[in-house]
Amino acid sequence: MRRQVAIVQIRVADVQSGDVVNKRGPEKTGWIEVERLEQLESSDYVVHDVRDVDSFTATGYDLIWLQTVVQLHANSHLALPMS
Repeated sequence: MRRQVAIVQIRVADVQSGDVVNKRGPEKTGWIEVERLEQLESSDYVVHDVRDVDSFTATGYDLIWLQTVVQLHANSHLALPMS
């Protein structure tokens, strides 16, 4: 089964483990898989990636881009049956 990827903006405070995010926008490069979200005493957040190489700090209201995935249930060139 194929999947469609849509990119949406969310606040850093709403990031969850396993999310695939990009702090630079909906670009081809820069995507990381989130390992965990850590809140600092300053109320800022650290988004840790699974390799702990591309982690970054942001405020809770900062926007980042999140990949969401939807299953495609038909071939792109075939009409869907009418219900």
